[in-house]
Amino acid sequence: MKKRNIIIDCDPGIDDVVALAFAFANEDKFNILGITTVAGNQSIEKVTDNAIGLASYLGKDIKISKGAKGPLLREKKPASLVHGENGVGNYEFPHTKKLYSENAVMFLRDTLMASEEKVTLVPVGPLTNIALLIKTFPEVMDKIELLSIMGGATIGGNTTPTAEFNVWADPEAARIVFDSKLPIVMSGLNVTHSTGLYRSDVDDLMKSTGKVTKMCGEILNFYFKGDHVNNGTFTPIHDACALMYLIYPELYSFRHMPVTVDCSEGLGRGNTVCDVREWLKYDESYPMVLTEVDLEKFREILLRDLYKLDESYK
Repeated sequence: MKKRNIIIDCDPGIDDVVALAFAFANEDKFNILGITTVAGNQSIEKVTDNAIGLASYLGKDIKISKGAKGPLLREKKPASLVHGENGVGNYEFPHTKKLYSENAVMFLRDTLMASEEKVTLVPVGPLTNIALLIKTFPEVMDKIELLSIMGGATIGGNTTPTAEFNVWADPEAARIVFDSKLPIVMSGLNVTHSTGLYRSDVDDLMKSTGKVTKMCGEILNFYFKGDHVNNGTFTPIHDACALMYLIYPELYSFRHMPVTVDCSEGLGRGNTVCDVREWLKYDESYPMVLTEVDLEKFREILLRDLYKLDESYK
């Protein structure tokens, strides 16, 4: 299998950390060109610190670039109740690695333009960096193979009754990205709420002596202190979905459809209006919206690969 060139744009974030660990476990399939950060789950300083901390903890020489400190137009509102004051459930990472760049948009532009092959961008936080990139440097659009996005939902939300957090956090940026006509795969709440781990899985991770699995267990345990988990028995790991799809698309069902981002105020803000009418058939020029997922296969692969990554530290 040919390696796919990717850049992960993220706001670590508990589920971001697990998603990044999954990506590192699959470096035989991913050529990770860099990580860019964006304010979302916590402030830009904290999420960048967490990306550097994870790279330091895992000993990964990865280029990390600091991105947008807030939405294009809106006030920044972190998700402290879900992810904790430091963004990773108060887990403390070492910090031996250094920040590569203070300007994620320029890093994205330079990396894309320097690449001989097209690059897949994996944005799993607010879409601020990506919107700034394509509006400031439209020449990069020909270099983007795909945007595998974690955000939105075909119906409902987790931040408001109608909106998912990443899109709600910067709806103007999300509208720019979804209106760009770039190839998009959208992993929305309708599938990510079914991509995760059971309480018993997290308990097993916490009992592990592995470098990666024990850390993941400890930070995921924080999730169960919140009310977003399913009756305390299951926690979604939203961001891993956007990476899992790139390797195992057969786990998912999908439909191509228009996605319109609501940039109004009030309860409509951040709603991704998806045309799910079954009798309408849209072609591949429209975003590919994931609609269903095989939870047990997702769970099996995620756990297998986290434990596999442990092996590289023995």
